[in-house]
Amino acid sequence: MHPRKNRARSALAILAVLGLAGCQLPQAQTGANAPSGFHPTRFAALPGWSAAQAQAGLHAFQRSCAALSVLPEDQKLGGTGLGMPTINQAGAWRPACAAAKAVPPGNPAAAETFFTRYFTPYASNAPTRLTGYFEPSFKGSEIPLAGYDFPVYGKPDDLVTINLGGFKPTLRGQRLTGRLRLQKLVPYYSRAAINNGALSRSGHAVGWLRSAANAYLLQLQGFGRMRLPDGTLVDLAFDGTNGRHYTPIGKILAAKGDLPANDLSVQSIITWLQAHPQQAPAMMNQNRNYVFFKRIKNIPHNLGAPGALGVPLTKRHSIAVAAGSIPLGAPVYVTAPGFARLTAAQDIDIAAKGADAAQIFFGVGAKAETQAGAFLQTGQIYVLLPRPISPNNAG
Repeated sequence: MHPRKNRARSALAILAVLGLAGCQLPQAQTGANAPSGFHPTRFAALPGWSAAQAQAGLHAFQRSCAALSVLPEDQKLGGTGLGMPTINQAGAWRPACAAAKAVPPGNPAAAETFFTRYFTPYASNAPTRLTGYFEPSFKGSEIPLAGYDFPVYGKPDDLVTINLGGFKPTLRGQRLTGRLRLQKLVPYYSRAAINNGALSRSGHAVGWLRSAANAYLLQLQGFGRMRLPDGTLVDLAFDGTNGRHYTPIGKILAAKGDLPANDLSVQSIITWLQAHPQQAPAMMNQNRNYVFFKRIKNIPHNLGAPGALGVPLTKRHSIAVAAGSIPLGAPVYVTAPGFARLTAAQDIDIAAKGADAAQIFFGVGAKAETQAGAFLQTGQIYVLLPRPISPNNAG
């Protein structure tokens, strides 16, 4: 997975990347017209659906509502690919979010009634490749001590992002990132330039790690937890990129025969980098994209750092989806052999296209890394979208 994503990004900042909000207030959607890539179904047809599933997934949706309820009504959430022009606006989710607050805790029947009354499930038309991701935890330092030689940079002061829609309406939602040089905007420093010291004087390091592979893994995941020498935990969250194109080096390694094409994962890539310290710098530099971080506070240790929606991720109940394919915050029921889970779309997987792939968040640290690395399934996803409410429309 690659950040968009995630993390400690504010909801407004990330959602702005998906397109500036329009002025038209959202209207309630019906199940009459299926969104693109999905077809309507009923809760009774969802494999493994139960009151217990509804109860287990309710907390993640309630966390989504913490962001959805404070956004402007016409704030876009993504999901334009669904072909339902207003369902991707925050206002369409207000009734469901208000009702979610009133669901009695610890009451599975009430949770199921809530979902069946306020949502229509839509099944993906094609299978979905399901993988896992996690929040890594590293030994780190706030200063460059001996053995902590690899900086984690904060967003540079000279990084400039321009909204092209402000200059030309047809470019609405498109942005350029770079730096000013002789009063001209030029591309920002590439990964190779940064690794070779382009920010050594002007850059601000928010932490220092023990290996280049750890620093690269942090950027792949988009967030992480750093344990200082005195045991203090520091959460590091996504705070932008250099704007350069993201190149997945796993595909390069597979094309060269260094990794099997059917075993590409974050874990296999990092293992290769650690095992080939001489070749690793050049390989990592082929990905010109570089991620910047900021420190965040008050993240409960049982939750992950905030995802693209700006809310902390919930173990096994937060999911990363393709940008624009599903509205951020939406409940997404995920099924695969031996696996069924009601999740919430709270993060973005930029490698996914439509409903062809999604990633389940497995938590923080080494155990989560092992579980995420072992999770590879072909399944199906069902996105739950708001519907008009009447006394007799429970599903």
